[in-house]
Amino acid sequence: KQIQAGTGGDLQIYHDGTDSIIKNTNGNLYISTSADDKDVIIQSDDGSGSLATYMQFDGSDTRIAVFKETRFYDNVKAVFGNSADLQIYHDTSNSVITNSTGHLTIQNSADDSDIVFKSDDGSGGVAEYFRLDGSEAQNRFSKHVKLSDSVILRIGTGNDLQLTHNGTNSVISNHTGDLQIT
Repeated sequence: KQIQAGTGGDLQIYHDGTDSIIKNTNGNLYISTSADDKDVIIQSDDGSGSLATYMQFDGSDTRIAVFKETRFYDNVKAVFGNSADLQIYHDTSNSVITNSTGHLTIQNSADDSDIVFKSDDGSGGVAEYFRLDGSEAQNRFSKHVKLSDSVILRIGTGNDLQLTHNGTNSVISNHTGDLQIT
């Protein structure tokens, strides 16, 4: 049996013998509460026979709270911005972060904390390659730094000291003051 509302039975609530279904066939379907400072709460079984809250639309705090892992399947993008300016997804082989407007800023605002970059260490483990050290205000490299041929290492605000290897020769160029080697 169905509970129907609307001239053409546009809203239907029923059980099909296996599942319970709320079906809308015309216009938008709104799920809302107009009680002051109250929430819309979505709950389901927690996998062990108990009821758990998975998502809460918090009317007093005006935010959406998510209490369980949110899974985006391959090639499904999490998009941010009115024009989907920032996208994060996995394409079945690689994880991709794409920004198409303005700067992409990675910021750690915790006092004296770092941003740590890690990757495979070549033997199945994970190692730190470099970090932005917030407590000492410096970059720390934990692995070798390799510059390809003809890539210039520029040092100084005006690129005053330059180091490069052109595939044949190694060149140190000093463009101001004395080059002192001690």
